[in-house]
Amino acid sequence: MIKKLFFISIIVFLFLAGRADAFSFFNPPYNQSDPNFNKLAMRVYNSNSPYTYTYGAYTYNAIPITTTLSGCKLISVIRRTRGFPNPRYWAIENYKICSGNIAKVKNTNMAGWNNLPQGIKPVINNTIEQARQYGKASADYYGYRVIAKTGAYVGTVFVYVLNGIKLEAIMRF
Repeated sequence: MIKKLFFISIIVFLFLAGRADAFSFFNPPYNQSDPNFNKLAMRVYNSNSPYTYTYGAYTYNAIPITTTLSGCKLISVIRRTRGFPNPRYWAIENYKICSGNIAKVKNTNMAGWNNLPQGIKPVINNTIEQARQYGKASADYYGYRVIAKTGAYVGTVFVYVLNGIKLEAIMRF
């Protein structure tokens, strides 16, 4: 009887542990399990410029995305692991920081170019052309926000696609 009860409890435990929201201590948000996320987000908030940090096998890219009308800043911190170039293995935190306080953190992984709505792709192309002419440009598309900025190299344009504060895609053209 005890063995059967123990076996059933193990199965229930494993079943519930497979759910994303069941036991958050197995897979805590990145900003709780890795203190570098919050530190880098605040550094970018204070300096308003991108920052790259390398620690062991991880490379962190903290990027200021945009400023909202209320003065809050949207910042994304991306942790890449050396040897895993696929964005599926990246850890991403999207921050909304208002008056020096972290207002909202969204743990996410990017959808990528292929998973964006089809109608947004012409909007992205138009935004890239405007950024090449004016240095930066942005556009809205049914809840998505496309932000394009020119890079240090001539002709390079970085495009960020947001869905709310969730970073959906980063592209370089």
